[in-house]
Amino acid sequence: MKVLIIAIPRSGSTSLIRAMSLTLKLNRVDEPFNDRLWESVNWDHTPDDNVVVKSLMDIYVNNRVEFFKRYSKLFDKTIILSRHNLKEVAESYAFQIDRNERNEWHSKYKYTHKESVDKHYEFIYKQNSDIIKLSKELKIEMDWYEDLYSGERDKLIHFINKHDLGIDVDILSKHLDPKGRLRQIETLI
Repeated sequence: MKVLIIAIPRSGSTSLIRAMSLTLKLNRVDEPFNDRLWESVNWDHTPDDNVVVKSLMDIYVNNRVEFFKRYSKLFDKTIILSRHNLKEVAESYAFQIDRNERNEWHSKYKYTHKESVDKHYEFIYKQNSDIIKLSKELKIEMDWYEDLYSGERDKLIHFINKHDLGIDVDILSKHLDPKGRLRQIETLI
């Protein structure tokens, strides 16, 4: 099986690829087109069998939608992941960019409200617009962070069935438990 996850930044795609790799026993390829992660990017990347590949929409090509339409044809299944709350995406993205710790993108953190969110919101909004367009053109229903990480069993069952994944819902729910969320919410006492 070859599975492609296309997502906007800060939408839970890393947790999802980990969960799918472990539960489906698939090899994992993270962001093969991210030139900030790799010294050289192979734009002709062809996925092996038994793999799950994750790519973010923020790659540097002339037309991301057309690129992913072509690339998705190499896969058996394509999952398109976004988030309803773009303000929280921009806050999370701003926090990580302003912190500038390359290896800390997937660590727990507390949002400090000191980050310059406005300059990142436009970037996130563009990513989301492109991924919605891609979803429509591929005729693939969007999956949402808020559903996958809701802790609601019926939403995970819907996700599993929609993509015909054959994953046990209890096992997947352990990997996508909202308690594992990176952004830690401060409670007021």
